[in-house]
Amino acid sequence: MHPRLSRITGMVTLLLGFAVTFWVVFGRPHYWEGDMVWVRRGLALGSLGAISLAARLIFPAARGDAPDEASE
Repeated sequence: MHPRLSRITGMVTLLLGFAVTFWVVFGRPHYWEGDMVWVRRGLALGSLGAISLAARLIFPAARGDAPDEASE
């Protein structure tokens, strides 16, 4: 993947993860009861996973993971 495209995808994923996290923390799901509590927890864990994926897309871990040719 091209580095610019990787970073743009990472930023969009990061913003989406933050938006879902803020909605779960401050939004309507506080009033969900019963089995919907599990959906709320799944949304929270999914948004944290999206944020960590975004960090990997924005900042690659190693040279082999880097999306550009200059790092090789």
